Amino acid sequence: MKTSYFSLAIILASIIMGSIFMVVPNAFATTWYPGESLKQGDYYKYNVCWTDWHNCTPLEIDFWVKNQTSDGQGWNLEMLAIDGSIVQKGIVTIGTETPDPTSTDPNITDYANVYKNTIAWLDAFSSKDNAQTFGSPSWGRTGSVGGQSVGSMGQQSVTVQAGTFQTWILGWHKDVDNMLWVTPNLAFPVKAIVYTDVTSGTPPPDFTLELLQTGNSPTEPSFLNTQSTTQRGVNSKCPAPDMVNDVGHDSQTTDSGNMIVAYRYSPATPHIGCTMEWRLSFEKTFDQSQKYSSVQYDIYTVDDQGHQIDSVAQDGGRTALFAPVGDDDLTIVLKGTTPVTHFIIAALGIGPAGTTPDTSLAGLINITVNTSPSFAATGTTITNTTSTSNTTQSTVIPSWIKNNAGWWSQGQIGDDQFVQGLQYMIQKGIIQIPTQSGTSSVASGTQLIPAWIKNDAGWWSQGQIGDDQFVQGLQYMIQKGIIKLKS
Repeated sequence: MKTSYFSLAIILASIIMGSIFMVVPNAFATTWYPGESLKQGDYYKYNVCWTDWHNCTPLEIDFWVKNQTSDGQGWNLEMLAIDGSIVQKGIVTIGTETPDPTSTDPNITDYANVYKNTIAWLDAFSSKDNAQTFGSPSWGRTGSVGGQSVGSMGQQSVTVQAGTFQTWILGWHKDVDNMLWVTPNLAFPVKAIVYTDVTSGTPPPDFTLELLQTGNSPTEPSFLNTQSTTQRGVNSKCPAPDMVNDVGHDSQTTDSGNMIVAYRYSPATPHIGCTMEWRLSFEKTFDQSQKYSSVQYDIYTVDDQGHQIDSVAQDGGRTALFAPVGDDDLTIVLKGTTPVTHFIIAALGIGPAGTTPDTSLAGLINITVNTSPSFAATGTTITNTTSTSNTTQSTVIPSWIKNNAGWWSQGQIGDDQFVQGLQYMIQKGIIQIPTQSGTSSVASGTQLIPAWIKNDAGWWSQGQIGDDQFVQGLQYMIQKGIIKLKS
């Protein structure tokens, strides 16, 4: 009797278990590839960064699937990028085999490339014709030296701004865990943190992303109801940068003697209003194979009198550019003069992005580049657009100097350091101050700096007073001997 009951229990258990396995699919065998479940009306919002875009400075990339392409082989995305003070909106077409961009509006091309190398990155391992299973220990190998095996690292519930998701972790370990959180229900990852492959030290992020919002809307979502800021697009006649065959390059020691800046740019003779690529290395003077880490810097264009025309950092709504491992590669739209443009590459100091840098290694180099007029210009005469008259010289203070003024007003740097900075900038002609005794600074005086000047510095750094009003305070310090100038 007991045997019969036992046999019956086994049979019932087998039936039940068999039913479970028939009804519930094996999660380990579930296949997935980026873009798999994408459909018209889907939208995604992400915070993302990529090391090749301003060394992983965060930006927001949002997109909505507007419709399918006429041949049925792709999707038209309406994409929005919010990059500091820059806002760009345009159409990006992606494929269905992999969700890589196949065409883009010119002003959104750079951001489509960020999307490709972050949000859609896993399509290098899994595609429509080669979909991978979540439980697989190996989806492929990374492209770094020695190539790490990318595969399943288990399952995890993860919470991001868009909500809580049951995910699979895909990644690998090399000194640190590189991880991408993916759910079968979404066409793109929920979260990712992937690090740069370095030979020593703490690896900086290669890219990160976090899903902010997702859903489906038959009409354009409200967050896309915006206009682009000044167009990043360039004339179709502009030559593309070619860092192999069309370059200018050199290296210089900064005026402070503290570091060497090696640079390479393309085109060798760029056009105003066209793209120009820069590659920079901030090297140690005693060994150029070693680089300084966490360099805060900027690239300025100035006219023949040294007056600032443009700041690359400020164009992006930032106080400084950042080179975490001493190298940077960036593309700008050239704002300058013909027949030459004067560039200043200024190492502002050393320190983590967003912090007040240590200025002990600060310094700058000057580069003069032959430049051609904009393709939108009329006529054939190349002329310099700057004025050469000094008879009505006005106060000119590059806005990047506001950083120092702001730090000083907040007590983050001392009086002596602020005065020394002013002396240096006056001596180098970076600040043009009308005086009766010249503009070459030689020493600081012994007078105390009045508190109202510090207030002025704070207001000026925040744009509450103009250059002329702030310079009155500087002239006062010169007259009182706080800053001494030689005739």
